[in-house]
Amino acid sequence: MPNQTDNSIIKIFLPILNSALVADGFTNVVVQQSSQPTLQGINTKASIYFFKVSSKRYGFLGRNDRWNADNEEMEHVEKQYYESTWQLMSLVLQNPSTPNQYTASDLVDESASIMQSDQTRAILNDNGIGILRIQNISNPYFVDDRDNFEASPALEFTLVYLNSRVSNNNYFDTFQSGIFRI
Repeated sequence: MPNQTDNSIIKIFLPILNSALVADGFTNVVVQQSSQPTLQGINTKASIYFFKVSSKRYGFLGRNDRWNADNEEMEHVEKQYYESTWQLMSLVLQNPSTPNQYTASDLVDESASIMQSDQTRAILNDNGIGILRIQNISNPYFVDDRDNFEASPALEFTLVYLNSRVSNNNYFDTFQSGIFRI
């Protein structure tokens, strides 16, 4: 299995979120990476934004050598577990005239349920990724560009995966024994 990169991880969890939100009745929700390289203005649709918070090398670097019979070469393998933490945040413009509309907090709560579901865990595991935990959901408020209070709820989840590096080693192909004076 190839090493996990940020983009390969996004390609795995983004379709999970999109399809599960639609299946659970949260239609017309935009799920996209936060802090895009171009400014697009505020999204008027209900939105979930995500970004990587941190990456931590977990444990010690594993090192071993193995014989590759196909190439007849000695390979040096280094393996490292990583924990990467991602944050999801939501924005849903609230309007007092639509009191039955779901809120930004509802979207984040639903995202937490999706990310910790057995189906999500199975898909992640099939791709060599484990989900460790979902952190507490925060719900701070801010004043938007229309001088209205808007909620900006967020959650963090941590994924774990193994990356490895393989390099060819020089090895001894002949051995000459002898007794030498010191």
